[in-house]
Amino acid sequence: MIRKGLFFVMVLLFIFTLSACGQDAYKNNTVTEAKLTEREKVILSTTSEYYFLFDFKTDKTYKKVTLWVEKYESGNLVGEINRISTEIKNEGTLLFTTSKKTEGNNNSLFTLSINSDGSTGTGWSPEEMKEQQSAVVWGANPFLQTMVITNQMVLASICFSKAGPTVSTLSSDFHVDMPRHIDELKNYEVVYLLRSEFSK
Repeated sequence: MIRKGLFFVMVLLFIFTLSACGQDAYKNNTVTEAKLTEREKVILSTTSEYYFLFDFKTDKTYKKVTLWVEKYESGNLVGEINRISTEIKNEGTLLFTTSKKTEGNNNSLFTLSINSDGSTGTGWSPEEMKEQQSAVVWGANPFLQTMVITNQMVLASICFSKAGPTVSTLSSDFHVDMPRHIDELKNYEVVYLLRSEFSK
Protein backbone atom coordinates (compact mmCIF):
# COMPACT_ATOMS: atom_id res chain seq x y z
CA MET A 1 0.00 0.00 0.00
CA ILE A 2 2.82 2.39 0.89
CA ARG A 3 4.62 1.72 -2.41
CA LYS A 4 1.44 2.34 -4.37
CA GLY A 5 0.82 5.55 -2.44
CA LEU A 6 4.34 6.80 -3.06
CA PHE A 7 4.15 6.01 -6.78
CA PHE A 8 0.83 7.85 -7.03
CA VAL A 9 2.26 10.92 -5.30
CA MET A 10 5.22 10.99 -7.70
CA VAL A 11 2.88 10.85 -10.70
CA LEU A 12 0.75 13.67 -9.30
CA LEU A 13 3.76 15.86 -8.58
CA PHE A 14 4.98 15.38 -12.13
CA ILE A 15 1.59 16.44 -13.49
CA PHE A 16 1.35 19.44 -11.18
CA THR A 17 4.90 20.55 -11.93
CA LEU A 18 4.07 20.64 -15.62
CA SER A 19 0.79 22.49 -15.07
CA ALA A 20 2.42 25.09 -12.83
CA CYS A 21 4.91 26.09 -15.51
CA GLY A 22 2.29 28.07 -17.42
CA GLN A 23 0.99 30.08 -14.51
CA ASP A 24 1.57 33.80 -14.26
CA ALA A 25 4.25 34.93 -11.85
CA TYR A 26 3.01 36.38 -8.58
CA LYS A 27 4.67 38.44 -5.91
CA ASN A 28 7.45 37.00 -3.77
CA ASN A 29 6.95 35.09 -0.51
CA THR A 30 3.43 33.78 -1.04
CA VAL A 31 1.55 30.50 -0.82
CA THR A 32 -1.53 30.13 -3.02
CA GLU A 33 -4.01 27.33 -3.57
CA ALA A 34 -3.28 25.71 -6.93
CA LYS A 35 -5.95 25.93 -9.61
CA LEU A 36 -6.49 22.34 -10.72
CA THR A 37 -7.78 21.31 -14.11
CA GLU A 38 -10.80 19.02 -14.28
CA ARG A 39 -8.49 16.17 -15.27
CA GLU A 40 -6.29 16.71 -12.21
CA LYS A 41 -9.36 16.85 -9.95
CA VAL A 42 -10.58 13.53 -11.32
CA ILE A 43 -7.17 11.92 -10.76
CA LEU A 44 -7.02 13.13 -7.17
CA SER A 45 -10.63 12.31 -6.27
CA THR A 46 -10.25 8.77 -7.61
CA THR A 47 -7.72 7.77 -4.96
CA SER A 48 -7.93 10.52 -2.31
CA GLU A 49 -10.64 11.22 0.24
CA TYR A 50 -9.28 14.74 0.84
CA TYR A 51 -6.57 16.60 -1.04
CA PHE A 52 -4.89 20.00 -1.07
CA LEU A 53 -2.31 21.39 -3.49
CA PHE A 54 -0.51 24.71 -3.06
CA ASP A 55 2.04 26.69 -5.05
CA PHE A 56 4.64 28.73 -3.21
CA LYS A 57 7.03 31.41 -4.36
CA THR A 58 9.84 32.89 -2.26
CA ASP A 59 12.80 35.17 -2.68
CA LYS A 60 16.30 34.12 -1.64
CA THR A 61 15.46 34.82 2.01
CA TYR A 62 13.91 31.40 2.56
CA LYS A 63 15.96 28.22 2.22
CA LYS A 64 13.72 25.50 3.71
CA VAL A 65 10.07 24.64 4.23
CA THR A 66 8.51 22.32 6.81
CA LEU A 67 5.08 20.77 6.32
CA TRP A 68 3.03 18.88 8.93
CA VAL A 69 -0.48 17.93 10.07
CA GLU A 70 -1.74 18.65 13.58
CA LYS A 71 -4.57 16.59 15.08
CA TYR A 72 -6.96 18.08 17.64
CA GLU A 73 -9.68 16.29 19.61
CA SER A 74 -12.33 18.50 21.24
CA GLY A 75 -9.95 21.43 20.96
CA ASN A 76 -6.92 19.67 22.46
CA LEU A 77 -3.76 19.03 20.45
CA VAL A 78 -3.16 15.26 20.59
CA GLY A 79 -0.20 15.05 18.24
CA GLU A 80 1.25 15.43 14.79
CA ILE A 81 0.67 13.16 11.84
CA ASN A 82 3.82 13.31 9.80
CA ARG A 83 6.33 16.16 9.50
CA ILE A 84 8.68 16.69 6.60
CA SER A 85 11.27 19.35 5.76
CA THR A 86 13.22 20.02 2.62
CA GLU A 87 15.39 22.71 1.11
CA ILE A 88 13.72 24.94 -1.46
CA LYS A 89 14.73 27.35 -4.17
CA ASN A 90 12.40 30.17 -5.20
CA GLU A 91 9.23 28.21 -5.95
CA GLY A 92 7.53 24.83 -5.74
CA THR A 93 4.45 22.92 -4.64
CA LEU A 94 3.03 21.53 -1.39
CA LEU A 95 0.72 18.50 -1.54
CA PHE A 96 -1.41 16.82 1.15
CA THR A 97 -3.67 13.84 0.47
CA THR A 98 -5.56 11.28 2.50
CA SER A 99 -6.22 7.95 0.80
CA LYS A 100 -9.71 6.53 0.41
CA LYS A 101 -10.63 4.01 3.09
CA THR A 102 -11.81 0.52 2.20
CA GLU A 103 -15.00 -1.05 3.52
CA GLY A 104 -14.57 -2.18 7.10
CA ASN A 105 -11.24 -0.37 7.46
CA ASN A 106 -10.98 3.17 8.84
CA ASN A 107 -7.25 3.49 8.21
CA SER A 108 -6.20 6.20 5.79
CA LEU A 109 -2.74 7.02 4.51
CA PHE A 110 -1.81 10.68 5.10
CA THR A 111 0.78 11.77 2.54
CA LEU A 112 2.77 15.03 2.50
CA SER A 113 5.00 16.11 -0.37
CA ILE A 114 7.18 19.13 -1.09
CA ASN A 115 8.51 19.73 -4.59
CA SER A 116 11.04 22.44 -5.44
CA ASP A 117 13.90 22.90 -7.89
CA GLY A 118 13.50 19.41 -9.33
CA SER A 119 13.67 17.59 -5.99
CA THR A 120 10.86 16.08 -3.92
CA GLY A 121 10.50 15.32 -0.22
CA THR A 122 7.69 12.93 0.74
CA GLY A 123 6.39 11.45 3.97
CA TRP A 124 3.41 9.28 4.82
CA SER A 125 1.73 7.94 7.93
CA PRO A 126 -1.38 5.81 8.62
CA GLU A 127 -4.25 7.44 10.48
CA GLU A 128 -7.54 5.99 11.72
CA MET A 129 -10.34 8.36 10.74
CA LYS A 130 -13.61 7.55 12.52
CA GLU A 131 -16.03 9.67 10.56
CA GLN A 132 -18.96 7.43 9.66
CA GLN A 133 -21.42 9.29 11.91
CA SER A 134 -19.79 12.71 11.68
CA ALA A 135 -20.52 15.77 9.59
CA VAL A 136 -17.39 17.03 7.87
CA VAL A 137 -16.19 20.28 6.32
CA TRP A 138 -12.84 20.76 4.65
CA GLY A 139 -11.06 23.46 2.70
CA ALA A 140 -8.02 25.65 2.22
CA ASN A 141 -7.30 28.89 4.05
CA PRO A 142 -9.45 31.42 2.12
CA PHE A 143 -6.96 34.23 2.66
CA LEU A 144 -3.89 32.67 1.09
CA GLN A 145 -4.32 34.73 -2.08
CA THR A 146 -3.77 37.93 -0.11
CA MET A 147 -1.36 36.72 2.59
CA VAL A 148 2.40 36.77 2.56
CA ILE A 149 4.31 33.91 4.15
CA THR A 150 4.17 33.92 7.96
CA ASN A 151 5.47 31.55 10.60
CA GLN A 152 3.47 28.34 11.03
CA MET A 153 0.67 29.18 8.64
CA VAL A 154 -2.60 27.25 8.57
CA LEU A 155 -2.91 26.09 4.97
CA ALA A 156 -6.00 23.89 5.23
CA SER A 157 -8.32 22.06 7.60
CA ILE A 158 -10.52 18.96 7.83
CA CYS A 159 -13.11 19.26 10.61
CA PHE A 160 -15.46 16.55 11.96
CA SER A 161 -18.41 17.15 14.27
CA LYS A 162 -21.31 15.09 15.64
CA ALA A 163 -23.34 18.19 16.52
CA GLY A 164 -25.72 17.73 13.59
CA PRO A 165 -26.05 16.93 9.90
CA THR A 166 -24.01 19.98 8.94
CA VAL A 167 -20.94 21.67 10.37
CA SER A 168 -19.68 25.23 9.89
CA THR A 169 -16.19 26.07 8.72
CA LEU A 170 -13.50 27.67 10.82
CA SER A 171 -13.91 31.44 10.99
CA SER A 172 -12.00 34.03 9.02
CA ASP A 173 -10.38 35.22 12.25
CA PHE A 174 -9.02 31.73 12.95
CA HIS A 175 -7.20 31.60 9.61
CA VAL A 176 -5.67 35.03 10.14
CA ASP A 177 -4.70 34.60 13.80
CA MET A 178 -4.94 31.01 15.02
CA PRO A 179 -3.42 31.50 18.52
CA ARG A 180 -6.06 34.06 19.52
CA HIS A 181 -8.94 31.93 18.20
CA ILE A 182 -7.75 28.45 19.14
CA ASP A 183 -10.90 27.87 21.23
CA GLU A 184 -12.89 27.47 18.00
CA LEU A 185 -11.47 23.97 17.73
CA LYS A 186 -13.52 22.94 20.76
CA ASN A 187 -16.60 23.05 18.53
CA TYR A 188 -15.40 19.96 16.64
CA GLU A 189 -14.87 16.36 17.57
CA VAL A 190 -11.70 16.02 15.48
CA VAL A 191 -9.75 18.60 13.46
CA TYR A 192 -6.77 18.07 11.18
CA LEU A 193 -4.77 21.22 10.36
CA LEU A 194 -2.23 21.34 7.56
CA ARG A 195 0.50 23.78 8.53
CA SER A 196 3.73 25.08 7.04
CA GLU A 197 6.79 26.99 8.14
CA PHE A 198 9.33 28.64 5.84
CA SER A 199 12.75 29.21 7.39
CA LYS A 200 15.86 31.16 6.43
